[in-house]
Amino acid sequence: MWWNVFASKACMFLRALGSVMVLIVLSLIGLTYYTTVVLVYGPLASNAEPESSEGRFATGVLVVYHVLILMVLWSYFACVLTEPGRVPDGWTPPPEDEEEAGAHKSNSEKLRRFCRKCTAWKPERCHHCSVCGRCVLKMDHHCVWVANCVGAYNYKFFLLFLVYTFCLLYTSDAADDTPCVDLGGRRII
Repeated sequence: MWWNVFASKACMFLRALGSVMVLIVLSLIGLTYYTTVVLVYGPLASNAEPESSEGRFATGVLVVYHVLILMVLWSYFACVLTEPGRVPDGWTPPPEDEEEAGAHKSNSEKLRRFCRKCTAWKPERCHHCSVCGRCVLKMDHHCVWVANCVGAYNYKFFLLFLVYTFCLLYTSDAADDTPCVDLGGRRII
């Protein structure tokens, strides 16, 4: 079928793009680190009076920011490097009851499912990833940002990465009550 040709080309493109996307994510993290630590809060903490509230606030933000950046990097690399869940070799489903075998069920409701691409049996909540070219346990999606499937074993790390990234961005923007551009008294945000 003609659409399978385009789908397979897209999967090959996503597979090749994986390492580049990891570098893009690390570059974005590095950029936020540079702007937050080097450009904004570092000079604010070092140039302020030691006992001023502004200096203590900037130091507090820097401490929280560094803890969060370590947690973001840990959860990101854990998500990228952790195997999402592979069907064990030689796995076979339990035999079906005679009553259930006769009932008309959709393919997703059947206990015994077979993957034609892997030529192997699939457990419940297992799906074939066309980008990775294998069946993944409890597959959620293939994420190009982590160059991996999000599945049974790395789902926790993926969610932690999202939560820590949100907290990190909130922390880096903690005291941004000043306008980005001030044009003659007009605040442009």
